[in-house]
Amino acid sequence: MSLRSIILLAAISVGGAIGWRCGSFGGLMGSYLASTLGASIGLYLGRKIQRNLDGD
Repeated sequence: MSLRSIILLAAISVGGAIGWRCGSFGGLMGSYLASTLGASIGLYLGRKIQRNLDGD
């Protein structure tokens, strides 16, 4: 497993967990939707971190 995939896995997991906690007031569906949004933001930030580490 390369460093790039580890960074993405960690960023998506952290983003999804933060989203789940933030959406917990809205019940199960609110948690799910907020988790999806958080994971998407984590993916975006993870890709930016990858680009900065690669020097592109």
